Amino acid sequence: MNRLLTPLALAVLVASTLAAPTLGARGTDPNVVFRAMKAEMDRSMRELRMDDLRRPYHIEYAVTIRRAVSAHAILGSVEDTDTASVMTVDVRVRVGNETFDNTNFFDVSLGFFGSTDDEEEFRTRRVPMASDERRLQRELWLATDACYKQALEIFSKKEATLKNKTRIDTTPDFRLLPPTEQSDVRHRTVRGNIADVVNTIVPLSAIFRDYPDIYSSRVGMEIVPVERFVLTSEGRKIHTVHIFCGLEVIATTQAENGQYLGQTYAAYGTLPTDLPSADSLRRAITSMARLLAAQRTAPTIEAYSGPVLFEGQAAGEVFMQHFAPQLVAQRPPLSDAGFSAGESSMAFQNKIGARVLPEFLSVSSVPLKEKDKGRNVVGAYRIDDEGIAARDMVVVEKGYLRTLLASRVPTKRIRESNGSMRGGAAMYSVLEVRTDDAKRALDGKALRARLLKLVKDRALPYGIIVRKALNTNLLYTGIYPMVGADFPLPRGEGKLGLLEVVRVFPDGREEIVRGVEAAGLAPLVFKDIVATSQATTVHSALVPSVAPSFITGGSQYLAASVITPDLLFEDVEIRPLEGDVPKLPLLSSPLR
Repeated sequence: MNRLLTPLALAVLVASTLAAPTLGARGTDPNVVFRAMKAEMDRSMRELRMDDLRRPYHIEYAVTIRRAVSAHAILGSVEDTDTASVMTVDVRVRVGNETFDNTNFFDVSLGFFGSTDDEEEFRTRRVPMASDERRLQRELWLATDACYKQALEIFSKKEATLKNKTRIDTTPDFRLLPPTEQSDVRHRTVRGNIADVVNTIVPLSAIFRDYPDIYSSRVGMEIVPVERFVLTSEGRKIHTVHIFCGLEVIATTQAENGQYLGQTYAAYGTLPTDLPSADSLRRAITSMARLLAAQRTAPTIEAYSGPVLFEGQAAGEVFMQHFAPQLVAQRPPLSDAGFSAGESSMAFQNKIGARVLPEFLSVSSVPLKEKDKGRNVVGAYRIDDEGIAARDMVVVEKGYLRTLLASRVPTKRIRESNGSMRGGAAMYSVLEVRTDDAKRALDGKALRARLLKLVKDRALPYGIIVRKALNTNLLYTGIYPMVGADFPLPRGEGKLGLLEVVRVFPDGREEIVRGVEAAGLAPLVFKDIVATSQATTVHSALVPSVAPSFITGGSQYLAASVITPDLLFEDVEIRPLEGDVPKLPLLSSPLR
């Protein structure tokens, strides 16, 4: 699972002896939180200063309370449970002015190592859950002091770096906004029930007892209500509650030649009731187990270059991993060490007005869409993390890029926020791919026929259909901890791990293959989509933030959804995974 599913240390619950209202694990008084934030912010804006150095011109406080409920099960037994409530504080201080301040600059030493080993934390700083106003104000005071000192240090380095350079891009570093109050707390009373979580995952994990050739398996589930309070020195006041619920299944084995194989299944929702029924989950996990068992004896293939049809979940993953990140406005940070980050997702920063897809495809950002034809959509929101109202908008219109998803940090082409700040930087949430030309939207039979026609035209022995691709989060937080470095990872740019692949022959016969990956998936490849399906799939996942979390100090993974048809590419490279493989176990499974 993602990092929220790892066991969290319980927050220290200290009973307050003061008469002031408290922030307890059972509930939080928003007035208490905002009063503490306002009092310390006013004091900092009025008095905070070091010698003759610059004073803060903007401060942002965020208090976050996560009340996670999670559990894992293996082969019908509970592995672990967690019911932690954690309260954290985040502080951001800007010195200088809107035109030039301490942000948009990456100091390698500070970014990776920090100023000192014992400095006060100001990002994701844990605070006691039972804080009253004074205690919370004290935590904010310490965090603000540390943040301000580091802001001065970075500002000085940024000035020194640019002192002997002529700036070509003079885009301002920030844009101040008028005061506002925003609230979205519809799910504030929702809490997870650990008994319900355990009762859901234990019988599902027991399914793998019937598959002794599957060496490792694990079922996990989490329910995470996240309450967030934000206050800025401009007078922007934001109170939101977001709920996330996820069920993830990981299973691994070895093929007859020793190569590691893996399969995953995931279902996500806003509430536990959004997840599939118990019967649907059993059927999905049983199908997953059968597929993995069958892959042990499946053949692999030589390198293939030709038409590839991405169906269902795989269409969603290829779009999420290799196209969607390009739709986010980014501003590469300056650095004193030549360091650059995020360049792999910056292909479209200067392409507004250019064609990036076939002219029969459009893409809309629809963060307000919570359902699509009755299907659950994960990642929807009404207010972004900066208090900007979310809004639906067309990003790609009939193949041409119209805009990018942006936060309050101006970029060269996008100067104002369009309500896309999530988890520390601009980020996509819900994207909808639409086929504008009915002649290009085919039913299942016709789409398959189009694939085989392309195969025939190129005199290929078979075509490729990809039905399931490897999600990055499930790889690094599920499969990799289970198997380690022996699992063949997709390494390098343009790669996509594939979990379910079949080759389809001219006579329509299908054959499962194993141990392959897609390569060369540059953004330009998406211009070579030749047809889509009529039906669409809502694919939800936890995806890496486009802007690296070690730069933004924000989230590493975020929930997102893409509503997409199946995608037929004219030419994609499919490669066999190569390299040494571990030996098989010497003895047969004791489950036999």
